[in-house]
Amino acid sequence: MHVGVFGAGAIGCYLGIRLSAAGVRVTLLGRQSLVDVADRVAAVSLAGTRATLAADATVTADAAALADVDLCLVTVKSGGTQEAGRALADVLSDGCTVVSMQNGLRNATLLRDALGDRVAAGMVPFNVFRDDEHQFTQATSGALLAERSQGSMAESMRWLQEAFARAGDVLELRDDMPSVAAGKLLLNLNNGICAATGLTIAESLRSRDARWCFAACMREGVRILGVTGPAPAKVVALPAWAIARMLSLPNFVVMRVAKQMVKVDPSARSSTLQDVLAGRRTEIDVLNGAIAELAQDAGLEAPANATVTRLVHGLYGRHPPPFLDPRGLRAEIERALGA
Repeated sequence: MHVGVFGAGAIGCYLGIRLSAAGVRVTLLGRQSLVDVADRVAAVSLAGTRATLAADATVTADAAALADVDLCLVTVKSGGTQEAGRALADVLSDGCTVVSMQNGLRNATLLRDALGDRVAAGMVPFNVFRDDEHQFTQATSGALLAERSQGSMAESMRWLQEAFARAGDVLELRDDMPSVAAGKLLLNLNNGICAATGLTIAESLRSRDARWCFAACMREGVRILGVTGPAPAKVVALPAWAIARMLSLPNFVVMRVAKQMVKVDPSARSSTLQDVLAGRRTEIDVLNGAIAELAQDAGLEAPANATVTRLVHGLYGRHPPPFLDPRGLRAEIERALGA
């Protein structure tokens, strides 16, 4: 099968390069800046294995190159999902399966609005960053997840599962992807904490004040999703409510438990913080902002997540970004909570 990647940024390039090195014909659709360095890109796993594009891979900025792909991974930021759906509707063949490998709760639904029922929801649980050498490095651990689907789509998903296995990655096929996406959303609420403070993921876990902020956002998310749904699935070793409780424990306990749940490169930055530092629009509205929006729609309040969303919005276009220290962020959230 021929696999396309629409929106080949850090995640898209990492997945595409890994598949290409495993013998899959791959077409990466990205910015011209990616095309210009196509002969130098590489993907490095958390274990340190390095992969490069095979000779039959294509890197392009022309969406028409996806016309003959059999399966297309969508990895654009959530703000570009509707535009991606419209673009793909113009070029994809009728039999092409589309997999949304994006953050947030609604991306697969938005793609289905443009592309019909051939869209499967998916999720990338780990973080990837790009260095100055055009190398895309996996910085945290986790197995890829995607919808099992039915009929010919199910065959495509099983084939994709086998292809990722050849690449050395695990793709779990699930029947509960809405709940999986909700569970991932709760974990991703730390993206906003990292973005507001400028902390790496590891630093945010070592800071008791940052963990307090993360726990406040998670507890709020658990409460809101308990009313609005979908019910969050457990996507790491502990359910979200238990993680929120664990975050209040002393540092040595938290770090020991965290190491058992997920491996984190010490230099890994959340994708939201990477966007802030690059001066790009972030996905905060589909992360902490999504909890605040769900609460508002249900006639409820989510002041912790609304505060984080507001503060991250305030960083856009400011160089250097005026980050808050963790204690300052905690104070902002405490005021919003009336504590």
